[in-house]
Amino acid sequence: MNWDFLEEMLSSRGFGPRWRCWIRNVVRVSFICVRINDEDNSYFKTGKGLRQGDPLSPLLFNLVADVFTRMLIKAVEQGLITCLMLELFPGGIISLQYADDTLLFLENNLDKAQNFKWLLACYEKLSDMKINFDKSNVLMLGLDEERSIQYARLFCCKVDSFPFTYLGVPLHHSKLRRVDIQPVVDKVIKRIAGWKGKLLSYGGKLTLLKSCLASIPTYLMSIIKFPKWAIESINSQMAHFLWNNLDEGHHKYHLANWQVVSQKQEFGGLGIVDLQQMNMCLLPLGLLVII
Repeated sequence: MNWDFLEEMLSSRGFGPRWRCWIRNVVRVSFICVRINDEDNSYFKTGKGLRQGDPLSPLLFNLVADVFTRMLIKAVEQGLITCLMLELFPGGIISLQYADDTLLFLENNLDKAQNFKWLLACYEKLSDMKINFDKSNVLMLGLDEERSIQYARLFCCKVDSFPFTYLGVPLHHSKLRRVDIQPVVDKVIKRIAGWKGKLLSYGGKLTLLKSCLASIPTYLMSIIKFPKWAIESINSQMAHFLWNNLDEGHHKYHLANWQVVSQKQEFGGLGIVDLQQMNMCLLPLGLLVII
């Protein structure tokens, strides 16, 4: 990361000289050592700035990435590129970013796409950060294969197709199919099956279901409306875990229906979360209307 660019950007954001001095000392003049067999080796000066996993790294990255967002907004104002969905969102959408995972949007216009590529090159030059185009993909909506290849060659990316995964969530421009959601359900079920229910008491399994296992799909359920078959698959695996019926060929009768088990204790249940109700509560109102 270019320190001169970073320091100028920090100054423009209102960070005082004392704070910038602290960051400079951490990034440029810090010394570290490697600990081997409980013994500290000799200290040496870092040559690439922050070490991997440093908690300061995401903060500095977000501050620098904010400059890229402002570059895109300025380019839209100058007419170099065009944002999308102006009729739905004030100012339109040009980018979505979470940490270093970024989605960029542009219309079907090769001239403006070339301007977009030039902006990416300028950002690399200013910040000394390199964009890995080998790990980036281009997705098209309503374009033929030849046009898609032209954009892929321009950005030096691979052509991808829907659905694609972003932040662990499968995304599609239409309704997700069963084959798209099945890997997500299998991942949740695998986590549940990984716990050895036979090694825990009944109270321990109940506590684990309430505090941990039922919360595993919370993130996905706040984004995707799970179909009925997916909810039933997860509930079935949780019921097998509760009644110790996970081993193949070793059947045990369930002492209560899962609908009864998932009710609150004051209504005669065990207080385990009802995944279907939780899913509907977590989804944004706009997503509920669209679905």
